[in-house]
Amino acid sequence: AREMNGKNGSKKWIERAIECKDEFVKLSVSASTWNFENKSFLLQAEEHFCSRNFELAETLYDAAISSSKIHKFVNEEALANELAGHFYLETGRRNRSVHYFSQAFEKYNEWGAVAKANTLIEYLDESER
Repeated sequence: AREMNGKNGSKKWIERAIECKDEFVKLSVSASTWNFENKSFLLQAEEHFCSRNFELAETLYDAAISSSKIHKFVNEEALANELAGHFYLETGRRNRSVHYFSQAFEKYNEWGAVAKANTLIEYLDESER
């Protein structure tokens, strides 16, 4: 949904993404809260990023990272850090994005996703140009 933001028809896709996120949140409450908490935070962060509510998005990205760490979901901690990195880069805060991309790089490597970790370095290098 984030990449559709600002393009023709994007409002429809963003509304659909929000509906799906809301259904996911309902499902997670009835299932295993601790298992879905970080995912819910991350979906909400992305929603607020698309809505340009950057202050709340920041809080939710950090909550997703923290929840992933507490529950030892290394892959999801990596993803939350990566998306937070994109958020900060796309909102003009490159220095802050580097911290989150570095954390994502470490967590992807810890998880064994070395190729994915290396794409972050390439992406960050390309974004400097």
